[in-house]
Amino acid sequence: MQRIALLFGIMSFILFTFGAVEVSKRAVLYYQDQVEQELGTELLLAGSEWVNVRANGVRVQLSGLADSEEQRFRALEIVGRHVDPGRIRDFVTVLNENAVPPPTFTVEALRNEEQISLIGLIPTNTGRAYVVESVSDVARRTNVVDMLEEADHPIPGQWSVALEAGMRALNMLERSKITVEEDTVTISAVANSVEEKAELEDEINTFWPDNVRLNMNISAPRPVILPFALRYTEIEGEIELAACSSDTEFNAEKILRAVREIGLEGEGRCDVGLGVPTPDWDEAVIMAIKAVHELGGGRLTFTDSDISLIADEETSLATYDLVIGRLENELPELFSLSATLPPKTVDSGEAGEIDIPEFVAIKSPEGLVQLRGRVTSVDTRNAVDSFAKSLFGVDNVFVQTRIDPNLPEGWPIRVLGGLQALSELNRGVLTVQPTRINIRGTSAREDAEGDISAILSTRVGTKENYELEIEFDKSLAERDLPPAPELCLAKVNEQLVGRKIVFQPGEVVIDPISNGLIDDIAEALRGCQETEFEIQGYTDSSGREEVNYQLSQSRAEAVLSALQSRRILTRGIRAVGYGPENPIADNGTEEGRADNRRIEFALQAVVDAAAAAEEAGASLEPAEAPEAEATTSEAATEETSAEEETTASEEQPQETPTEPQEGEADE
Repeated sequence: MQRIALLFGIMSFILFTFGAVEVSKRAVLYYQDQVEQELGTELLLAGSEWVNVRANGVRVQLSGLADSEEQRFRALEIVGRHVDPGRIRDFVTVLNENAVPPPTFTVEALRNEEQISLIGLIPTNTGRAYVVESVSDVARRTNVVDMLEEADHPIPGQWSVALEAGMRALNMLERSKITVEEDTVTISAVANSVEEKAELEDEINTFWPDNVRLNMNISAPRPVILPFALRYTEIEGEIELAACSSDTEFNAEKILRAVREIGLEGEGRCDVGLGVPTPDWDEAVIMAIKAVHELGGGRLTFTDSDISLIADEETSLATYDLVIGRLENELPELFSLSATLPPKTVDSGEAGEIDIPEFVAIKSPEGLVQLRGRVTSVDTRNAVDSFAKSLFGVDNVFVQTRIDPNLPEGWPIRVLGGLQALSELNRGVLTVQPTRINIRGTSAREDAEGDISAILSTRVGTKENYELEIEFDKSLAERDLPPAPELCLAKVNEQLVGRKIVFQPGEVVIDPISNGLIDDIAEALRGCQETEFEIQGYTDSSGREEVNYQLSQSRAEAVLSALQSRRILTRGIRAVGYGPENPIADNGTEEGRADNRRIEFALQAVVDAAAAAEEAGASLEPAEAPEAEATTSEAATEETSAEEETTASEEQPQETPTEPQEGEADE
């Protein structure tokens, strides 16, 4: 029995294995049929019906006759969309696979003063000797380098005509590159002048055959001018332009037009060439020429970027300082100006005018300030410029100072001290000279003269000679009274009507879309420098309370920094974060939470008074009702119970989704 059972088991295993193999074979055959059918259909729809597809296991074999390599690659591309390229076996045969296309014949001839180089492929029937003979006239004077190759193919249609025309042009052009193709010749060459360029172009066009296309580019480069120079004189109304250089015809005409407008007779001449030291050459030249004319005359010389200007001796010192100061400040970079005002002479031969250096600052009733006169160095000029802009406003200061390194010691300190004193006036003039400082003007304050004296004594010293002529104008005092704090707050809040300072989500960085609103708030604060404000930051009630307080504080400080960057004096402004306090809308809705996330402005005096009243009320409450201790204790017990109930209810699952954290999702 055991043997029978064993035999039965073996037979069962064999039959099962045979059945599994048979099923697998049928499955593979079915898969191969499906692959062949689907790929055949895809190729047929693409117009590649010539392809035979056969699936062999996981591989796909392609066979058939393709008319070209393009057809073959197209079939491989179509099959490759559905089958891994590594599984494709390519047995496609391409008809005319070994056919060789006709060659492209071309000759490139390069010519310079030393040699001619011939490079390219020509038909055998053309003959290398013919091409070399074509340049025989030039070959007697220069070396010919022959790098031509030949191919035994028929001569293309217009080849001989194009080659003859190209070689003829090569004999005419001393520096050239000529490329000859079947029906096109391309010429690139250099002429010695504009006139020669025009003559060569006319001659080539005269003999050029109609059936050959011509691409011709003959250039006449400008000469190199070293150095770039200009010499201009204007003496007693007589104008002379002895030398003039420019980098383009257009800029040369600009310079000549500027001189003709001043009074130059005739057309004038300005050479055009290479070597301009800076692209701003024409701009600097025109500026300097106009400056000489404003001075009433003088001599002007440009040597590359160095400028020498000698003014007419009849020019007044005030005019000289004003014009030269403006020119120094407006000249483009890289230019260096050396200016001189010769002393006036009288009949005795002695100097008729003493050169007294001075610095002048003029403040207009509108608050505009003009600085002119002399400073000791570029660094001093920059310092004076920055200091003046901090006192009077960036857009209100106009600098026309000039540099004089020979000024008396302590000159920069006297200028800076005088500017601070001038800022105390509504309008006025500051004059700094070696022996005195003069300030005259009008103020809206009766004690302005005393304050100015204190400023000069502190900044400049008590031994200096001060001349003060200060008038008090009562009408200015009434007009310049600072606005009431409530009015200032109303001006700021007016900007926030229907608008909101937006922060980037979860950040303390102000979104760029709010820059316009910050600008408007800053403008509203400019006339309220004496008013003390509080910038208040608020959040909604989502998230942890301590995080909300910190976030609101940081955002309020970000607004304060933004105002500082707009040059608002913020010494009277503080930033305070109130977190979720004082909600203005329902924190139970998304719209309400968005409204509660906000920045507000308030008066410090009002905020401090409210806080003091609240603190005083809290301290008085126990004294007013000592007998109510038991009642208070009972109320506290009830309040504790209510808090426990609230806590328990908050711990129960909520039906509505959890709102985003204030620090994670905002605005």
